[in-house]
Amino acid sequence: MEIFVNGAKADVTLDTEKNLGDVLKSFESECEKNNATTINIIVDGTELKSEDFESQTETAIEDIQTLELTTIALSDIYDAFKDISSHLISISEKLRDISIQFQKGQDAKAITTIKELAETFSFFCRIVTLSALFPEEFENLKIENKPVLEFFEDFSPIFNDFEDALKHSDSVLMGDLAEYEISPRVDAIVAMIDSLLKNGRCQ
Repeated sequence: MEIFVNGAKADVTLDTEKNLGDVLKSFESECEKNNATTINIIVDGTELKSEDFESQTETAIEDIQTLELTTIALSDIYDAFKDISSHLISISEKLRDISIQFQKGQDAKAITTIKELAETFSFFCRIVTLSALFPEEFENLKIENKPVLEFFEDFSPIFNDFEDALKHSDSVLMGDLAEYEISPRVDAIVAMIDSLLKNGRCQ
Protein backbone atom coordinates (compact mmCIF):
# COMPACT_ATOMS: atom_id res chain seq x y z
CA MET A 1 0.00 0.00 0.00
CA GLU A 2 1.28 3.43 -0.99
CA ILE A 3 0.46 6.28 1.37
CA PHE A 4 0.29 9.92 0.28
CA VAL A 5 0.01 12.82 2.72
CA ASN A 6 -1.08 16.18 1.35
CA GLY A 7 -0.16 15.03 -2.15
CA ALA A 8 3.33 13.78 -1.34
CA LYS A 9 4.29 10.15 -1.07
CA ALA A 10 5.05 9.28 2.53
CA ASP A 11 7.98 7.16 3.59
CA VAL A 12 6.07 4.96 6.01
CA THR A 13 6.89 1.51 7.31
CA LEU A 14 3.93 -0.50 8.54
CA ASP A 15 4.73 -2.82 11.43
CA THR A 16 1.77 -4.12 13.41
CA GLU A 17 -0.95 -2.48 11.34
CA LYS A 18 -3.21 -5.08 9.74
CA ASN A 19 -6.11 -3.05 8.40
CA LEU A 20 -7.13 0.45 7.41
CA GLY A 21 -8.36 1.24 10.90
CA ASP A 22 -4.95 0.37 12.38
CA VAL A 23 -3.18 2.61 9.87
CA LEU A 24 -5.50 5.54 10.47
CA LYS A 25 -5.21 5.18 14.23
CA SER A 26 -1.41 5.20 14.06
CA PHE A 27 -1.41 8.15 11.68
CA GLU A 28 -3.80 10.18 13.83
CA SER A 29 -1.61 9.51 16.85
CA GLU A 30 1.34 11.04 14.99
CA CYS A 31 -0.81 13.98 13.91
CA GLU A 32 -1.77 14.73 17.50
CA LYS A 33 1.91 14.98 18.43
CA ASN A 34 2.24 17.75 15.82
CA ASN A 35 -1.01 19.60 16.61
CA ALA A 36 -2.57 18.36 13.39
CA THR A 37 -5.55 16.26 12.34
CA THR A 38 -6.83 14.42 9.26
CA ILE A 39 -9.59 16.14 7.29
CA ASN A 40 -9.93 13.87 4.25
CA ILE A 41 -9.26 10.22 3.45
CA ILE A 42 -9.20 8.71 -0.05
CA VAL A 43 -8.88 4.95 -0.48
CA ASP A 44 -7.99 3.73 -3.96
CA GLY A 45 -9.31 6.93 -5.49
CA THR A 46 -12.59 6.98 -3.56
CA GLU A 47 -13.21 9.47 -0.78
CA LEU A 48 -14.07 7.77 2.49
CA LYS A 49 -17.40 9.13 3.72
CA SER A 50 -18.20 9.36 7.41
CA GLU A 51 -21.13 6.97 7.06
CA ASP A 52 -18.84 4.34 5.51
CA PHE A 53 -15.97 4.82 7.93
CA GLU A 54 -16.74 1.98 10.35
CA SER A 55 -17.33 -0.61 7.64
CA GLN A 56 -14.14 0.33 5.78
CA THR A 57 -11.77 0.29 8.73
CA GLU A 58 -11.62 -3.52 8.68
CA THR A 59 -10.26 -3.56 5.12
CA ALA A 60 -6.93 -5.40 5.10
CA ILE A 61 -3.95 -3.30 4.02
CA GLU A 62 -3.14 -5.95 1.41
CA ASP A 63 -6.42 -5.05 -0.31
CA ILE A 64 -5.58 -1.35 -0.56
CA GLN A 65 -3.39 0.03 -3.31
CA THR A 66 -3.28 3.72 -2.34
CA LEU A 67 -4.24 5.70 0.73
CA GLU A 68 -4.36 9.48 0.34
CA LEU A 69 -4.62 11.60 3.48
CA THR A 70 -5.16 15.32 3.77
CA THR A 71 -4.18 16.93 7.04
CA ILE A 72 -4.35 20.37 8.57
CA ALA A 73 -2.19 21.63 11.40
CA LEU A 74 -2.93 24.21 14.05
CA SER A 75 -0.22 26.37 12.53
CA ASP A 76 -2.05 26.19 9.16
CA ILE A 77 -5.14 27.70 10.78
CA TYR A 78 -3.13 30.57 12.21
CA ASP A 79 -1.38 31.17 8.89
CA ALA A 80 -4.76 31.28 7.15
CA PHE A 81 -6.11 33.79 9.65
CA LYS A 82 -3.04 35.98 9.07
CA ASP A 83 -3.63 35.84 5.33
CA ILE A 84 -7.32 36.66 5.74
CA SER A 85 -6.54 39.62 7.99
CA SER A 86 -4.19 41.21 5.47
CA HIS A 87 -6.75 40.81 2.70
CA LEU A 88 -9.59 42.24 4.80
CA ILE A 89 -7.57 45.31 5.78
CA SER A 90 -7.10 46.11 2.11
CA ILE A 91 -10.73 45.31 1.27
CA SER A 92 -12.06 47.52 4.07
CA GLU A 93 -10.18 50.51 2.66
CA LYS A 94 -11.51 49.79 -0.82
CA LEU A 95 -15.08 49.50 0.48
CA ARG A 96 -14.91 53.07 1.75
CA ASP A 97 -14.05 54.20 -1.79
CA ILE A 98 -16.89 52.45 -3.59
CA SER A 99 -19.23 55.46 -3.57
CA ILE A 100 -16.59 57.65 -5.20
CA GLN A 101 -15.77 54.94 -7.72
CA PHE A 102 -19.41 54.68 -8.79
CA GLN A 103 -19.62 58.46 -9.07
CA LYS A 104 -16.55 58.48 -11.31
CA GLY A 105 -17.86 55.68 -13.48
CA GLN A 106 -15.27 53.24 -12.14
CA ASP A 107 -17.86 50.51 -11.73
CA ALA A 108 -15.38 47.74 -12.61
CA LYS A 109 -13.17 48.66 -9.64
CA ALA A 110 -16.13 48.60 -7.28
CA ILE A 111 -17.34 45.23 -8.56
CA THR A 112 -13.82 43.80 -8.22
CA THR A 113 -13.79 44.84 -4.54
CA ILE A 114 -17.16 43.19 -4.01
CA LYS A 115 -15.89 39.95 -5.55
CA GLU A 116 -12.76 40.07 -3.38
CA LEU A 117 -14.94 40.52 -0.31
CA ALA A 118 -17.15 37.55 -1.22
CA GLU A 119 -14.16 35.29 -1.89
CA THR A 120 -12.37 36.29 1.31
CA PHE A 121 -15.48 35.83 3.43
CA SER A 122 -15.98 32.39 1.92
CA PHE A 123 -12.39 31.48 2.82
CA PHE A 124 -12.85 32.96 6.31
CA CYS A 125 -15.96 30.82 6.92
CA ARG A 126 -14.09 27.71 5.79
CA ILE A 127 -11.20 28.42 8.15
CA VAL A 128 -13.57 29.10 11.05
CA THR A 129 -15.19 25.73 10.33
CA LEU A 130 -11.80 23.99 10.27
CA SER A 131 -10.73 25.78 13.44
CA ALA A 132 -13.48 23.82 15.24
CA LEU A 133 -11.19 20.80 14.87
CA PHE A 134 -9.01 22.46 17.52
CA PRO A 135 -11.63 23.36 20.15
CA GLU A 136 -9.15 24.03 22.95
CA GLU A 137 -7.65 26.80 20.82
CA PHE A 138 -10.63 28.31 19.03
CA GLU A 139 -13.86 27.38 20.79
CA ASN A 140 -14.40 30.90 22.17
CA LEU A 141 -13.98 32.86 18.94
CA LYS A 142 -16.00 36.06 19.18
CA ILE A 143 -16.43 39.17 17.05
CA GLU A 144 -17.67 42.27 18.88
CA ASN A 145 -18.37 40.02 21.90
CA LYS A 146 -20.61 37.78 19.80
CA PRO A 147 -19.95 34.18 18.76
CA VAL A 148 -18.89 34.13 15.11
CA LEU A 149 -22.13 32.46 13.98
CA GLU A 150 -24.27 35.04 15.76
CA PHE A 151 -22.17 37.88 14.30
CA PHE A 152 -22.79 36.62 10.77
CA GLU A 153 -26.47 36.06 11.45
CA ASP A 154 -26.70 39.77 12.27
CA PHE A 155 -24.53 40.57 9.26
CA SER A 156 -26.64 38.53 6.83
CA PRO A 157 -29.50 41.05 6.34
CA ILE A 158 -26.95 43.70 5.33
CA PHE A 159 -25.53 41.36 2.70
CA ASN A 160 -29.09 40.73 1.46
CA ASP A 161 -29.71 44.46 1.15
CA PHE A 162 -26.42 44.84 -0.68
CA GLU A 163 -27.32 42.03 -3.07
CA ASP A 164 -30.67 43.65 -3.80
CA ALA A 165 -28.97 46.99 -4.44
CA LEU A 166 -26.56 45.25 -6.81
CA LYS A 167 -29.42 43.59 -8.71
CA HIS A 168 -31.16 46.94 -9.11
CA SER A 169 -27.94 48.81 -9.93
CA ASP A 170 -28.55 51.12 -6.95
CA SER A 171 -25.03 52.48 -6.73
CA VAL A 172 -25.93 55.00 -3.99
CA LEU A 173 -27.24 52.31 -1.64
CA MET A 174 -24.33 50.01 -2.46
CA GLY A 175 -21.88 52.77 -1.65
CA ASP A 176 -23.59 53.61 1.64
CA LEU A 177 -23.82 49.98 2.73
CA ALA A 178 -20.21 49.31 1.79
CA GLU A 179 -18.85 52.34 3.64
CA TYR A 180 -21.09 52.56 6.71
CA GLU A 181 -22.28 48.99 7.32
CA ILE A 182 -19.91 46.47 5.76
CA SER A 183 -16.53 48.15 6.18
CA PRO A 184 -16.89 48.61 9.98
CA ARG A 185 -17.83 44.96 10.36
CA VAL A 186 -14.86 43.90 8.25
CA ASP A 187 -12.72 45.97 10.63
CA ALA A 188 -14.29 44.09 13.55
CA ILE A 189 -13.29 40.77 12.01
CA VAL A 190 -9.74 42.05 11.55
CA ALA A 191 -9.68 43.13 15.21
CA MET A 192 -10.78 39.64 16.27
CA ILE A 193 -8.09 38.00 14.17
CA ASP A 194 -5.41 40.39 15.44
CA SER A 195 -6.40 39.59 19.03
CA LEU A 196 -6.34 35.89 18.24
CA LEU A 197 -2.87 36.08 16.70
CA LYS A 198 -1.60 38.12 19.63
CA ASN A 199 -3.00 35.93 22.37
CA GLY A 200 -3.07 32.50 20.74
CA ARG A 201 -0.84 29.77 22.00
CA CYS A 202 0.51 28.85 18.58
CA GLN A 203 2.08 31.57 16.44
